[in-house]
Amino acid sequence: MVAKGDDPVRVKRQKRAAGTTFAEACEGWINKHRSRWRSTRHIDTLIKHGQSLANVSIQTIDRRMVINALSKLYEKHPEQVYRTVSVWSRVFDYAKTWGFREGDNPCTWRGNMENVFFRPKNGDKHHASMPFKEIPDFMSRVRLREVRGISAAALEFLILTAARTNEVLGMRWSEIDLVNRIWKLSRERTKQDRQHRVPLPERCTEILALQNEYRHKGQPFSLLSDDFVFQGYKGEALDDKSLRELLKRMDLPAHVTPHGFRASFRNWAQRAHFDNPRIDRNHRDLAEMCLGHSIKGKVEGAYWTEDALDERRLIMDA
Repeated sequence: MVAKGDDPVRVKRQKRAAGTTFAEACEGWINKHRSRWRSTRHIDTLIKHGQSLANVSIQTIDRRMVINALSKLYEKHPEQVYRTVSVWSRVFDYAKTWGFREGDNPCTWRGNMENVFFRPKNGDKHHASMPFKEIPDFMSRVRLREVRGISAAALEFLILTAARTNEVLGMRWSEIDLVNRIWKLSRERTKQDRQHRVPLPERCTEILALQNEYRHKGQPFSLLSDDFVFQGYKGEALDDKSLRELLKRMDLPAHVTPHGFRASFRNWAQRAHFDNPRIDRNHRDLAEMCLGHSIKGKVEGAYWTEDALDERRLIMDA
């Protein structure tokens, strides 16, 4: 090889790269970083946009092939293309590091893909929320017989606890302390990567009792059970699509999302009056803590370890 002017190391790398497909490179990259993520669902969705490239050698994929693979998606969901290109770019960097590919990264954004796909400017785009003054009437509709069911129970529980959708749908019986009316979330289950305790209003305990009745048909339930509280098909966690479909059936605007009810709670909490010195002194901080937000800097957080459960319970009960 040397006599012919070839680099043996480079030739060996090219042979190894020729046998590595785009799908295999994606799988390797995901496995390498899996421990850093709470879930790979979002990553998996972006990777699946490359089905047409799945069995293609990652060494042979060029800029034109990437553009062709994403053109149809760009016509309908341009914001998804930017996220997809960002993830694919990391996959190609991973492949170069491990010798599966040589040459430029075809998904580099600056000076490359930014000239093909334009990144949408959404500004400060947040989940749409229902005005808190409309919540009482809406809650009455949720409790009506014609919409009653697991999805309705999960949505009501979500609103009353101001929790995130994935936290509610992933809730297991082992996380519930019915005696003290506390829902204990481990750090792996929270966005802030820290433990969080949610004080449960009395209505939430009634919802849990009904869910247990449906689950065991009147049999006593165990606090140690690892079953999902809101079960979907085959005992798995209820899909988040079920909540969006429920809102759709109730003729709510398409842009209203389950997550937006957290904003409804925050707007209500900002204006609520409790006539309680313990709450009034730390009104804003307590409202943020009810949402599971961190309201302390690193230095202050090292000393402030109390989660103000009793004060937050007064707010959540209200």
